[in-house]
Amino acid sequence: MKAIGILLAIALTSGFLVVSAVNLPGVPVDFDLDDHILSAIADDIAERLAREYITFLKTGVETAEFLKLTNQLAKSHSEKDIFTRNMPDLEPRDSFFACVACRSVTRVLIRTIREEDGELHGENSSVLMKEFAMDVCRRLNLQTEEVCEGLIDSNLPSVEYIMRNSESDSQSFCSLFMEFNFCNTGTNQDYNWTLTIDNTGEASAGPKSDTPTFQDSDIRICQFSDIHHDPYYTPGSLATCAEPMCCQRNKETTEGTSDAAGYWGDYRDCDLPWHAFESALDNAVANSKCDFIYQTGDIVDHMVWATSVEKNTMVLTKVSERLNAAFGDVPVYPCIGNHEPHPLNLFSPEGVPDEISTKWLYEHLYNDWSKWLPAETKETILKGGYYTVVPRKGFRIIALNSNDCYTDNFWLYHSGTDKIPQLQWFHDTLLEAEKNGEYVHVLTHIPSGDGTCWSVWAREFNRCVSRFRSTISGIFTGHSHKDELFVYYSEDEGHPTAVAWNGGAVTTYSNKNPNYREYAVNPETYTVTNHWTWIYNLTAANLKPDEQPEWFLEYEFIKEFTEDMSPAGISKLLDEFAENPELMRKYWRYRVTSADPQVNGGCDRSCLAGSLCRAAVTINSERERCEELREKLFASLDNEESTSSSGSTEATTPSPSTPGGNDDNDGGGSSTLGLLSVSSLLAIVLSIRLAL
Repeated sequence: MKAIGILLAIALTSGFLVVSAVNLPGVPVDFDLDDHILSAIADDIAERLAREYITFLKTGVETAEFLKLTNQLAKSHSEKDIFTRNMPDLEPRDSFFACVACRSVTRVLIRTIREEDGELHGENSSVLMKEFAMDVCRRLNLQTEEVCEGLIDSNLPSVEYIMRNSESDSQSFCSLFMEFNFCNTGTNQDYNWTLTIDNTGEASAGPKSDTPTFQDSDIRICQFSDIHHDPYYTPGSLATCAEPMCCQRNKETTEGTSDAAGYWGDYRDCDLPWHAFESALDNAVANSKCDFIYQTGDIVDHMVWATSVEKNTMVLTKVSERLNAAFGDVPVYPCIGNHEPHPLNLFSPEGVPDEISTKWLYEHLYNDWSKWLPAETKETILKGGYYTVVPRKGFRIIALNSNDCYTDNFWLYHSGTDKIPQLQWFHDTLLEAEKNGEYVHVLTHIPSGDGTCWSVWAREFNRCVSRFRSTISGIFTGHSHKDELFVYYSEDEGHPTAVAWNGGAVTTYSNKNPNYREYAVNPETYTVTNHWTWIYNLTAANLKPDEQPEWFLEYEFIKEFTEDMSPAGISKLLDEFAENPELMRKYWRYRVTSADPQVNGGCDRSCLAGSLCRAAVTINSERERCEELREKLFASLDNEESTSSSGSTEATTPSPSTPGGNDDNDGGGSSTLGLLSVSSLLAIVLSIRLAL
């Protein structure tokens, strides 16, 4: 989910560059910077850096200006956070530097690869590209040598092909890569297409509100999402390493200290040990009824610099076989996560050379999945990792490869139109289901409102959801590692048309308790009527490493929130969250799986608003419902504070450094500049420009 920055030097400078505040005297805190000014300043610095780097590549001479600029950048970023946060979640000052670096390094690569006299144009370009990327890594102090080299080696062939065979310039590239902030200035029309949508269906007459209530006889579906099994997880090893993922090494010096990894997992940047995954399956078999299993992607771990075809396929097959062994004849319906391929996140279009194609992954997954799926799914799985199946008469499942929308999938920059065929197939399959009188469940790893889901793809996906509102009975997602929901609204009237249910994650990465989800589904309409979330507390489990974790039912949805689980009912619930902060805090606590670091940190106004907005946004560029709810929530919070007898706000306004204080910018969309953000941003800008 957080593997930004694997496109060689572009990734290493843009996706991974997070900046610390620089304090300079005399910086105004009331200076109003709009997006155009920020973009212009970023472009000026990016062009200077690009020119200096090209001069260095041509002559080997490090000018004084080059050294000053790169030294300033090297001192201003974090080695850790840049690997564990998505691009839309960066603070404004961090986004500024990411934009500078993205535009600058993209220009260097384009000019030196595409131009005949460019330094990276000739036969030895691969060797020179690696030297260039490693130089960027070392010069800007981005990560350890091992991490940089691993990412560069795995991505080099794809990067070189994309750079040579696409016409994307730095503005277009960085606009898509950083779509939801001031860096988005590109206007490439190939990236603003529309699907052909059938218009013969019944027009929307109002909110969708016809979901039956829960019955004990309802079908049960169990969802396991974001397993992220780490085959190298070692209890007692270092859980606070410099790399993006830990809990694998240095057991001999760490065991018995506070930095040691727990036996049953760790809240820090660590993935799932095998015995914890087996424990989840054992509990589901013993305590849950599973008529179907949904596995919504991301089986491979976060060791993004050390993926390989051999390692990834080993983990994929091991998990697949264990699921099959646990549930026997119960069918499993999986979809693809962004961590499955090697290199990470890269899903190629058809027609590219075999050595950089994703065909190997699709072939392997079909072999793993064929024990659950019929032979007729093979064609589309091998084509793009998606399929449809009819488990029962009147019920269809559509599993999408939502990495077509993922802005960390750098094959998006090869051609914007490559991503049309799957969505058109999705539309056509829904149209067939409508004609056959079938109800449909949609499985997709990345929620369409996620900050890293391309808004054009999300917009067209939402058009399909709105058009086939009577056919789609449920949408099931993963990726965010949070137990959450999303309400879809019709394009014109704004009526609630569908709900997407996110099953959290089995992995503990990061600051979460392992969980899985059990749904009740009406056997006639296949709408979700209830759900239960099962977890174990990681702190308590690690105190008893020789005993199985105590799995328990964290909550039952209809008992905690509402019995009306229709889109209209869930949309109404969002208003209740906005009007009742205590209810919203309950939703947030369950959203983060009641994990100790999160609960101890609390959730402030921005965190609550971000969590609420997240539920109301399914296209990141369309935020009217979010703003409506945010305004209502802030009014409720103001009223709560004014009527509080103690006047204390400690429970809702934690220190920004606490794990729950920021909640990874769940509001999504364009970052807004507060006074302190403007101050620190201007300080950084001035410090760099004065160094030139």
